[in-house]
Amino acid sequence: MLRLARIPPAEVAAGLGISPRGLARFLDGTELPSRLLLERFARTCGADPTVLLLVREDQRRRTGV
Repeated sequence: MLRLARIPPAEVAAGLGISPRGLARFLDGTELPSRLLLERFARTCGADPTVLLLVREDQRRRTGV
């Protein structure tokens, strides 16, 4: 999504109020972001948060997190 939005990861992290390392953990799947953070991430990238929220809920069901 970042490549499609053409926004540097450091800029996205700053806009979300998280560290670049925190963004990396979120993007590589190490850490599941909060609903609020995911909504802000989608909007920052110009995407509809609905799809990402559905993916997040599916991940939560599969992992029990």
